[in-house]
Amino acid sequence: MIQEEDSQQSLEVVREQIFSPETFSPHWNSNPVGILDIPLEFPYSLKEWDKIFEILIGLLDRKEFQIWDRAINRLIQALEMEGAQHSNCDDYKPRPTHERLKSILEAITAQTTDKPEIFATFCSHCQFLAEKSPNNHLILEWLDELTALEDRQVPTEEEIVAAKIFLGAYDSTWQEVGTTLLELLDHADRHIRACAAYQIGKFCSKATSCREDVWEWGRNDKKYVQGKQAVVGMPPLQAMMQLIRSKELERPGVAGAFWNVIPKNGIDAKEWLLEVLAHSQEPEPYSPYFPCNLAFDAHERFSRDADAVRRLIDMGRAGLALAAATDEPCKVAPLEPLLIELGHYDDSEITRIASWHLAYYYHYLHPWGEKLKYVELVKLSEIDLFLLFSREHEFEPPYAAVIYPGTHQKLSRPLAQSWVDQIFPEVVRGESRKDLPLGNHHWYQRGYVTYHASTPNANANLIDNVIIGYRSKFPWNPKQLI
Repeated sequence: MIQEEDSQQSLEVVREQIFSPETFSPHWNSNPVGILDIPLEFPYSLKEWDKIFEILIGLLDRKEFQIWDRAINRLIQALEMEGAQHSNCDDYKPRPTHERLKSILEAITAQTTDKPEIFATFCSHCQFLAEKSPNNHLILEWLDELTALEDRQVPTEEEIVAAKIFLGAYDSTWQEVGTTLLELLDHADRHIRACAAYQIGKFCSKATSCREDVWEWGRNDKKYVQGKQAVVGMPPLQAMMQLIRSKELERPGVAGAFWNVIPKNGIDAKEWLLEVLAHSQEPEPYSPYFPCNLAFDAHERFSRDADAVRRLIDMGRAGLALAAATDEPCKVAPLEPLLIELGHYDDSEITRIASWHLAYYYHYLHPWGEKLKYVELVKLSEIDLFLLFSREHEFEPPYAAVIYPGTHQKLSRPLAQSWVDQIFPEVVRGESRKDLPLGNHHWYQRGYVTYHASTPNANANLIDNVIIGYRSKFPWNPKQLI
């Protein structure tokens, strides 16, 4: 029996060693920042969860943004994980969410005096947390309590109102809140205007959803019906888009928030987006709650649209036009003359990017890019070799080299590989890396090699071009290896 008890005790010790995260240790007291990296999916005991929340809340007092911002994220994750875990203890019972959340909200309130920015940061992080009951009610009650504080200086009344809108205070039905939201589009505070536009966009999303969308995302039919009832009396999407456009032209900051959440499928927004961009600020107004980034959407949407890129150039948005024209890692024939035009732009960075893209995918040496020494062409008997430079200093190795067929339309794979081995030999590229995915990309210690072929096949026999990317300070001069 003694042996059996000793054996059982040993098993418990082994089990504890196996199932205890290495980072969970008494050293937290001397290095509390280490708790930011512990696995929260581990089945901790109630005592351990208490300690986790205590230390994370304590980190909100730190001055470093990187620390307290991560602590906020981890606190929100811990709220979800504690209640969802499968404990090793039969009698485990997590603390009620409202108790945990109350402690967090009190800590955020205490920090706002010294760190005013922590309020909006926290509210932005807890968006999805606030969608669930009882969290939504608790958070909105907390915002009401902040409003009622007589000696409050931060957050401001405007910041609290914006947070309320963002976190669902006006998320009931259009008939109840629609008029108020439309009025808030004219509010003096741009964050309130943006949050109102965002909430209007959420209503638009409900109005345009269909049962197939609900089914696809695993939502029940009841929620679909509720969503449709919530938007009764709301103007159609196109009317709302025109309203938002007019408000954006009056005072920028609402279109990006609205666009961030409305459904994009099935609508032709080219003219709307271009008109807004023609009159909006650059860069777009900042919001802590969502990316007001029409430009980012535009550069992807217009990546093959030469007409849109032309109009972006004409309206003075050359940087955005360039981002759109260089978004696709391939040749888009109608964009070539526009890229050549952008390469002559009176901005060296625009010239560099346009010249590089033309060398990468168009087999074209841009004359102004060549003059500024961003691109160089070495013509050989079998290949054209483009060298691309960032020109951060005079004697730098090329950032990339591009091999094109010289007299033929295609390169045979053996010929392409032989030239790669000649100008980018093993002594330069280093050993092959096994920790990165295979395919057309071949990764090495100091760079990569990509074989581009019209046929989507990693072993295609005919190659359009080869891109060698170089990422090292190790000396490399392909011209000395020819």
